[in-house]
Amino acid sequence: MKYDPFSSSPFLKFLPVEWEISGSGDTWYSLTRSHGLKTRVHLHNLSSPFNAERSELDAALITYEVEGRHYDLYSVSDLLNATYSFDEDGFSNMKGDLAERVARRIMKRFLQRFDSHRGRLGGLFNKQFDPKFKENYVVAHKGEYILKIGRYPNMILLRRTGRGDWGYQHVTDLDGLFDYRYLSRRHMIIMESKTGKIDINAEALHETLFVPLRKLFPEATFTYVLIGNKKMLFDDRNPEYRTLQEAPIRIFNALAKNNVPCFFFEFSETDEDFNAMCRHLITSYGTYHHEMVSFQGKVSISDSQIVIFNPGSKTPYIQMERDPLTGQFQVSHAPRFSSQVFSGAAEQDMKKPDE
Repeated sequence: MKYDPFSSSPFLKFLPVEWEISGSGDTWYSLTRSHGLKTRVHLHNLSSPFNAERSELDAALITYEVEGRHYDLYSVSDLLNATYSFDEDGFSNMKGDLAERVARRIMKRFLQRFDSHRGRLGGLFNKQFDPKFKENYVVAHKGEYILKIGRYPNMILLRRTGRGDWGYQHVTDLDGLFDYRYLSRRHMIIMESKTGKIDINAEALHETLFVPLRKLFPEATFTYVLIGNKKMLFDDRNPEYRTLQEAPIRIFNALAKNNVPCFFFEFSETDEDFNAMCRHLITSYGTYHHEMVSFQGKVSISDSQIVIFNPGSKTPYIQMERDPLTGQFQVSHAPRFSSQVFSGAAEQDMKKPDE
């Protein structure tokens, strides 16, 4: 019997459900399930107790909590190795990077918890894989295509054309690739993340992504997962039915024609949560490089004293007193930050209103 990737998919209950409002003639697609994970973002300074036993480069600036487990999301090392600028010009790239990191963590934890008696993660890398030399590591190659690691853990798909570097040209990037074994079958799950508009070319997706991947992994069954912003995924005319907007429906139908199951998860984090993470990284970058100190909150200034408070706090975060002899202000109270450099953003927890 020929394997049907839809009816036999382990993720069948997560796929969009097609239905029609009685007598309306309109067809809708609804999501009946999401990842079901309880998540939370934590922002940290170098001076926070969380980083007390860590080296400076390994110090965490953002951690992500999933079902009570804490994971590093962004470190000082990530801050120094980023390819985008930590200002308004780099805001969208920063946001996209954070979304990819959050989405990968959601997807990995979801797969670890999903039907754990019959499914497991693993098997993408062979025994020769060394995390110390992960960039440009070739994951798979066959015929004209190569799949390799770009900026870990992002993947890059290349095609041999005789042009470009080494005769290969870039085809597409993969935000996430998960090798999932369910019963006796290998499932390759391709993950995409979007915090803004879902501007994916649905009609070209199969040809540019799944045709090459099927050549690289001919024995695998493929599933596509898009993790996006609620406002961009769902039609606000039917919030109680979680009906999809036009863009995700186009993706679902285009891939269905080529036997690729597709489902969607929404970020638990709001757009403002991602913006807050970006602002925290911008502040951390400026403070780390001694270029600026950014404060949010109340500032009280007199001839002899400057006091800065965090939003909603009555306790001073930084207090400076004027030296009567020199006339200069000196810090009289502040948390330590990397050998006498002071941060204006205290450690915060971002919580959803219902937590």
